[in-house]
Amino acid sequence: MKRTLRIIISFILLTGFSGLLFAQQRVAGESNGIKVSFTVQKDTVEVTMEAAVTGWIAIGINPSNMMKDADYKIAYVKDGVVYIRDDYGNGLVSHAEDTRLGGTSDILSYSGKEEKGYTSITFVIPRQTNDKNDRPLTPGNHKILVAASDSDNFTSKHKVRGSFVITLP
Repeated sequence: MKRTLRIIISFILLTGFSGLLFAQQRVAGESNGIKVSFTVQKDTVEVTMEAAVTGWIAIGINPSNMMKDADYKIAYVKDGVVYIRDDYGNGLVSHAEDTRLGGTSDILSYSGKEEKGYTSITFVIPRQTNDKNDRPLTPGNHKILVAASDSDNFTSKHKVRGSFVITLP
């Protein structure tokens, strides 16, 4: 019994101390009422997008020109179910599903809610993948595109859009 207790205490201490070694750091940005926060962990980033819409919300990470080459995550909530997609900016003003372009969906987990005209989506992605269509979230500056709509689908045009730059640790 004492040995089991020592193992449990050791585990708690070790996981607690490893949490200190790889502490989470939060960075946030906002444009045109679309709020996005990035909680950086060792190998992953938790992203939360929020906007006063009843449809989809999206972010694009590090476009080369307008929408082109950005790593997009687009999501909406319909009847309490979250729909989310990993897209790639395949043109100056277009994006397509990453898996249809030879890439992979690298969303590790997600959740969301829509209530009182407000949508919030949270998802976790790796800081870096082997997908040619993803943009690494390394330390430094990253241009973030944001957009939102009142439509529950992945193809309707945005109602509002914007951009900002974040600096990740």
